[in-house]
Amino acid sequence: MKALTENQLRGQAHCPICTHTVPANIDLRGKYPRVARGQRCPRCSSSLDVAVVIQIPEAA
Repeated sequence: MKALTENQLRGQAHCPICTHTVPANIDLRGKYPRVARGQRCPRCSSSLDVAVVIQIPEAA
């Protein structure tokens, strides 16, 4: 059974190959935010499946 995504929004992720912070779609599912599957880095075209979420925009 596939888990349903509760919330998805734009954020920043750290690309493990080019070591830059790049924009990515973030899934807020469960306890920890994760980068949505199947995305590619806009700079080096590597997979962002293992990227670390750096920033999630929130209102103050």
